[in-house]
Amino acid sequence: MNFGLAAVNHLLGQHPVLRAELAAFAGRRVALTLAPLSVTGVITDDGWFADCAGEAEAGIRLGAAAAVSALRGRSPDFGAVDVSGDVELAHGVGRVLSQLRWHAGEDAARLVGDIAANRLERSVRRLGGIQGEIGWRLAQNWIEHVRDEEPLLAHRDEVARFVGAVDTLRDDCERLEKRLDVLSQNLRGRSEAGVK
Repeated sequence: MNFGLAAVNHLLGQHPVLRAELAAFAGRRVALTLAPLSVTGVITDDGWFADCAGEAEAGIRLGAAAAVSALRGRSPDFGAVDVSGDVELAHGVGRVLSQLRWHAGEDAARLVGDIAANRLERSVRRLGGIQGEIGWRLAQNWIEHVRDEEPLLAHRDEVARFVGAVDTLRDDCERLEKRLDVLSQNLRGRSEAGVK
């Protein structure tokens, strides 16, 4: 699954009511574009986007102004959205997707806990105004992507398991080297005894 598809599905996961509305378009292929990201997916019976082959039946292209409006919690202006293909499908899906809002606090709470996430979110928003709001949302999205979708960062439990496995492997190698030394000495002793 690509990053764009995962991001859309993550947002849909935070809005089960909107996902149920999107399920009305099950089996239809839609392309969503917010440069430089482009996502083409088929809508599943459960209202998720899934990878698909073939051309999209409808396309929804958001301009930069639409992205800023969405980050500010507002619906984008119609001039900032281009639709192509099946216009009725594009408008129906676009209407549902325009209601999506990212709950960054929920994602941050999974990383650092509820209290710390709440304090962090308030501080960032207070310090930066709209730029802080945008920065907060982008940072949380990046952290989730790096941790879950494209695992560049490891979870603490995974690191502990890896370190334990390395320690076990090191100990096993040391025991094997000692056994090989003993076997080598025995073979040398037998060959020397056989030569004399």
